[in-house]
Amino acid sequence: MNKTISIILLALTLTACSSAPAYRAASGSGYGYAEQQISDNYYRVTFKARGDDKEAAKAYALRRAAELTAQQGYDWFVLVDKETLKERETAANNQLGVTYQRDIEQKCTLFGCRTRTVNRPSYEAGVGVGVSSSREHVEVALEVRMGKGVSPENQQVYPAKTL
Repeated sequence: MNKTISIILLALTLTACSSAPAYRAASGSGYGYAEQQISDNYYRVTFKARGDDKEAAKAYALRRAAELTAQQGYDWFVLVDKETLKERETAANNQLGVTYQRDIEQKCTLFGCRTRTVNRPSYEAGVGVGVSSSREHVEVALEVRMGKGVSPENQQVYPAKTL
């Protein structure tokens, strides 16, 4: 009886985890949206999603940028920079390999701030038992500048969006 209840609870837990909405704030797993303020009206917005759908990840990042623009009291935003990262992680029975940790560095001058992503290698070796597995994810990072009133004519302008 206890074994049957345990199996049912495990199945329900797995179903709840797999049905988590794609658009959400990033949590411990890192999947979802996050933002970092660079200056008063300049933000870096990221969206990390499972799978390899770059267009969906970009759409979610733009959605978050529009919501953030409205939350900050601005009318519109423009894309200053865009970066798309696609990664595949593989876990094998026996492994020897290198992974990369991404760090974001910010450098500010009198003319503004710029951020860049730096990959630092980490070397691993291990022996495991079981079946190998693979997991893929895509991450889109947008740097946006927000504004009020009349929008610039020579740039792609996106409107603010309330929740």
